[in-house]
Amino acid sequence: MLKKLADIFRKENWEERFLVGKKKAKKILDKLKKQGKTELTTESMEIMEYYGVPVADFKVVTTKRDIYAVAEEIGLPVVVKSVTSKAVHRGDIGSVYIVREKEEIEEAYPQVLGEIATRMPWVALTGILVQKYIPGEEKCEIKIERVNKEPKFKALWRKIFGDKKEEETHFVEKREDMDQIGLEEDFAGVFAFALQFKEVQKLEADFIKSENGWVLVDSKVWLFE
Repeated sequence: MLKKLADIFRKENWEERFLVGKKKAKKILDKLKKQGKTELTTESMEIMEYYGVPVADFKVVTTKRDIYAVAEEIGLPVVVKSVTSKAVHRGDIGSVYIVREKEEIEEAYPQVLGEIATRMPWVALTGILVQKYIPGEEKCEIKIERVNKEPKFKALWRKIFGDKKEEETHFVEKREDMDQIGLEEDFAGVFAFALQFKEVQKLEADFIKSENGWVLVDSKVWLFE
């Protein structure tokens, strides 16, 4: 049975469970701030892993040869996506490809490169993400927004299964507010990160329901400048 967020966010579990995640996230955010970077792509998925969120296996590469190597390491099928200097929506650039056979890498590689240059020439391509393909028809989108570095943020999540959509919105300001939310354990780290770092202006996380539970397949974070 899956635990609910209310169980996880009780005081006796909170500090211990997310201590490592908080330390690792701070180190990553401090480094990015020094670089003047306020939009996180693959870095946000790395942070989610430290917070115990189930994340589909991935690696960022720069060459076609690396795609072959990672696809063999992770195991086919894989998803090939662009990694950009800006946190943009995948649908805006179209650069997401499912590779089921090694031969398909030859087709996916130039298309990922070409679509960025054609559809968003002002965005720099910084790498290519190769990620384990997670099959599943049920999806969940989580969106978090905060104003003026206030503790409180608005959390919206939308579950999608075929034509059915289920949507909820809550305002969260402190750990105790999570007692009112009945989502599964797999999402806990997303909310913990947003609660612990008020510099998070916006966060988007996309999950797919696998046979073993929810798995994060994409996430983006925007920080206050």
